[in-house]
Amino acid sequence: MDQFRGYAILTMIFVNFVGRFDATPWMLQHHRTGMSFNDTIAPIFIFVVGMGFRLSLLRRAEKIGIAAARKAAAWRYAKLTILGFIVYFGYFWDALSDIGVAGLLTLFLIDKSPAVRIAAAFGLLGAYQALFSLAGYGEWVMRESVNGGPLGPLSWAFILLMGTVAYDALNEGGTGAILRRCMAWGLALSAAGWLLKMPWPGVKPEWPFTQYGMSAPYPLYATGLCFLTLLAFHLLCDVGRVRLPHLTILGENPLALYLLHGVLILIGHLILNADASPRAIVTGFIVIYAICYAFAVVLRRKKIIFKI
Repeated sequence: MDQFRGYAILTMIFVNFVGRFDATPWMLQHHRTGMSFNDTIAPIFIFVVGMGFRLSLLRRAEKIGIAAARKAAAWRYAKLTILGFIVYFGYFWDALSDIGVAGLLTLFLIDKSPAVRIAAAFGLLGAYQALFSLAGYGEWVMRESVNGGPLGPLSWAFILLMGTVAYDALNEGGTGAILRRCMAWGLALSAAGWLLKMPWPGVKPEWPFTQYGMSAPYPLYATGLCFLTLLAFHLLCDVGRVRLPHLTILGENPLALYLLHGVLILIGHLILNADASPRAIVTGFIVIYAICYAFAVVLRRKKIIFKI
């Protein structure tokens, strides 16, 4: 999990910086519709949040009881939501607010059985898709908002809850069981995403992959990729005993690095124009990453972890 979370931080810094330049390849840019590499990163972030949410809630429940554990979690996700509204003033719906609201939506589900969590995940995603397709919400959100807008957490909650299922797979099974579960979920959800993307003559039009709109094909396919990426890290780190120390360091302070990288990227985009050269873009990323990593190292040495 630590390596996986560190990967999410590293790639988040990368795609958020390079994705806005003209010289950046299509696959490394953000798009209103389509599925680029950039569109796979935010789901990993909230997928890992789901894994950590189940881990922390169950541990706290053993010590202080489930009611007190839920109360503490509710306060934490409420503070994340408020912080998101402050950081994203003017457009509101981005990673922190989506995580915060999705956490509140799923608060009473995290300790439930896998069947209940899976059913709730698909129920929330189905409710969002119905609003998106049948109530005119999709047209509005694609035109006016990002990340699904104010109802987007219904769709993001699907990814978060499936992260709790992934945590169970890692926590309860050996390598063979983890391989089977992650492969099964990864391939099934990826296939479901592509199936729903395609038009069904006489039933529905094409539903595109869109992180802006958060319609069903995107979270399904992206979550499938999360399972497969998690499996790759399990085989590399847990089975192969390979450690990537810089990923561990990055993964220890995700909130602090998220806020810092946002400031640094804003400065970088002010310094470099959209038509910057590839060399300038690479140099800018190296500088921003080096600052973030140095900050993470300092926090680790001082044993400081920023939490809400």
